Amino acid sequence: MKKIIKFNFAGLMLALCFSVQSCNTANNAANKIDEAPPPVAAEKVENNVGTGITSELKGTWTLVTIEGTAASDAFKGTIPYITFDADNHRVSGNAGCNRFMGGYALSGSVYEPALPATTQMACFQENQESKLLKLLGQKSSLVFNGSTLQFVQEGRVVLEFTPKAE
Repeated sequence: MKKIIKFNFAGLMLALCFSVQSCNTANNAANKIDEAPPPVAAEKVENNVGTGITSELKGTWTLVTIEGTAASDAFKGTIPYITFDADNHRVSGNAGCNRFMGGYALSGSVYEPALPATTQMACFQENQESKLLKLLGQKSSLVFNGSTLQFVQEGRVVLEFTPKAE
């Protein structure tokens, strides 16, 4: 009987140690997500992008295409959108089902996102949310083509957004 009690007590202590470590790891990860990268001074570049890009980014943008596919075909239900808080170097939005948020740095036209946090809702509509989050999480060149905001990676447009209608 003593062996069973000792074993259960040892198991309880081991589980407690793992749960404390898990909480610390989750807290450290949450703290890193909340820390936006320091602001980076924008440099003037060609193609209507540069020092004015910060003011042009402000606001909410609705996804139009993802890797050339119309957002209405790629997402059933909610069409994704992204909101830039350029003053605080923060981004948030809806990825089709789940919400996301995080920090970013901007150097000229180069957008460098911090690891975004997302909600973890059960999503019943078929969509390309995981692809969208992957593309939004990668370093991109931002290009304004008229009123369209394009995320360019490796020389190709991977995401296109237009200003959200109010």
